[in-house]
Amino acid sequence: TIMDSRALQRRVATLENKVEDVEAANGYGKVFAMHLQSDVPPPCPWGTWALWEGYSLVKFFDGSGYIDLADPGSCMRTFDPVPHVLCRGRKCKLTGENWKTTWLWNRNKNREGIMASRCSVCESAKSLLVVHSQNSTKPNCPTGFTSDNFWSGYSFISAGQSGKISMSSIGSCLPYFESSPFIECDSKSCKVVQASNVWLRATPKKRFTPNGDFERETIKSRDAMTRISRCRVCALYTPMDFPRDRRVIEHDSAGIGYR
Repeated sequence: TIMDSRALQRRVATLENKVEDVEAANGYGKVFAMHLQSDVPPPCPWGTWALWEGYSLVKFFDGSGYIDLADPGSCMRTFDPVPHVLCRGRKCKLTGENWKTTWLWNRNKNREGIMASRCSVCESAKSLLVVHSQNSTKPNCPTGFTSDNFWSGYSFISAGQSGKISMSSIGSCLPYFESSPFIECDSKSCKVVQASNVWLRATPKKRFTPNGDFERETIKSRDAMTRISRCRVCALYTPMDFPRDRRVIEHDSAGIGYR
């Protein structure tokens, strides 16, 4: 018998879901954290599985390494400004006041509540990658990959001098640009960290001056957004994918929306 187009679409969609369920059950899934710099936990992209929600942790304390924002460990289930316990021998004690944590802060800073950004941990049956354009235009995904359901943003390189982030990590693509995107918390309060953060710049067409030196320019914070490289997170497109209604995450000044 000949199947009509709607029946064929439903059949292919069912087969696709079964394949993705088997892949995830056999450990082929990619588990990643998603941070949208908001006070609301972001919904996992369509076609992925939500594992848990939490708060966006960047660093445990001074001297510890920065956590990759793509790592599930960067999404703590509970916000605790001082989550440390120091143990020596058979004794343990809560850490002192000089112990501080660093968190990604939410952009809804005028609202009451915890200043730390919310996050979600998701599992995808498909491989993910990030693309950086090095200009002010959002890049396209390479052949074989799709941007459906995933996010675009700004290319983040380093938090301070020691918080280097791999540019191959999807954690290097932050949805929003903030000159100071982190807060630092101790046992008493949290405050915005006024440290130097490094972003990948949008390379101008004229990259060098006549004498061979890089162009030097001071960019005001309010204008910097147009001078920062854009990025996009992409997912591997499999032969089982079939065109159908998909929800695509959009970002704007008002927050998160779908179309």
